[in-house]
Amino acid sequence: MQNSKMKIELSEKIENIHGLKSKDVLDVLFKENMLSVSSVRNYLIRSYFNEALKKKNTELIKNIFLDISEKYEISVRQAQRIVYDYMKTK
Repeated sequence: MQNSKMKIELSEKIENIHGLKSKDVLDVLFKENMLSVSSVRNYLIRSYFNEALKKKNTELIKNIFLDISEKYEISVRQAQRIVYDYMKTK
């Protein structure tokens, strides 16, 4: 997934939570290297995974790592590692 798409997706999530326009804030954070592309991507992957679990859609969960790898242009193994590493800390 391209940086601009990830910025938009993260911006929408922040706006949904806080009701604030966040695109300008994100632009500054990226420019100042306070946010990295990989940390944003990993956050979005974990968020997507958590939403799928909440829906309890077995078909979605069965194919979730394939979906994540296609959406974020990473390997299935990398998607699994991002989610599993996060779940270890929960």
